[in-house]
Amino acid sequence: MKKIIYLGFVLILLGVLTACSEESEGASDYPNQAIDLVAAGSPGGGLDTMARAIDQGLKDAGLQDEPFVIENRGGGGGNPARAYIKEQDDDPYTLLTESNRVYVNNIVGNTELGIDDVTPLARVATEYLVWVVREDSEYTAATQVIEDLQEDPLAVQFGVGTVPSNDQMNIIRPIKASGIDPTQVEIVAFNSGGDLMTQLLGGHIDVISTGISEAIEQKKAEKVRILAVSAPEKLGGDFSDIPTWNDLGIDVEILHWRGLFGPPNMPQSAIDYWDEKMSKLVKTEEWQAILDKYKWFDAYADSEKFKKELIKEKQTMEEILTEIGLAGE
Repeated sequence: MKKIIYLGFVLILLGVLTACSEESEGASDYPNQAIDLVAAGSPGGGLDTMARAIDQGLKDAGLQDEPFVIENRGGGGGNPARAYIKEQDDDPYTLLTESNRVYVNNIVGNTELGIDDVTPLARVATEYLVWVVREDSEYTAATQVIEDLQEDPLAVQFGVGTVPSNDQMNIIRPIKASGIDPTQVEIVAFNSGGDLMTQLLGGHIDVISTGISEAIEQKKAEKVRILAVSAPEKLGGDFSDIPTWNDLGIDVEILHWRGLFGPPNMPQSAIDYWDEKMSKLVKTEEWQAILDKYKWFDAYADSEKFKKELIKEKQTMEEILTEIGLAGE
């Protein structure tokens, strides 16, 4: 009888070990097929460009184990793309490039989808935001603009590409930190960065807040001045003469980032794979060349840090959008 019990125990143990071995082999086998990379935007847009940059960077650096199949799901403020990702559940072969719309759209109330409906894998890169005026503007420093607003919140008209947005936050947060009521300041939204710059150059708007890549060529052509940048510290190269908000004594930093996400219940083994892969990619010369090409900046954060930063960002954004009446019910 004891022999039968012992034999049964051995068989059970072998079964457990076999299952564990198979699970381990399956985990280490990822990826073993092409990966769908969904860009939550139209071809040629920022999220499409980021998806293709990740693909190209991994190829050029010799880090790509399986090819990407890039799919564009634009429109709807990214909500259809994120809904599609949620439907994939635990499938690690469907990834997403997206921006802070992963929480902003939920705050303003146009979707129930939020941070918990994706798996943050990597904050890949960032642009920074700038205040821009025409070269012949009376303003030569952002502090002059703020001083006028302190006297009269309607003294300066601002322009942005869209609201709510980081462009908008790059106006509201510095003026709020300067003791100005952000609800009293006039901010006009235009259709796109191109329209925004046209309005500025045409003399129809006083100051615009936009991505630094939208402004740098106009600065080189001496058509505009850049008064401040939302970077945490002074940038180099073509941007070395632009003060940060911190340089001006205003405690504001805003990253206009693009990130890589997976479905909500992505296996930990796949998360670990992308932590390792992306941490290697961002250190390569090939990736630095891509950053230089698009005038992006390194802002890499792994899956754990990225998720923590998203939670903090959401809280800050929610407080401000509630204050100015843009948060949903």
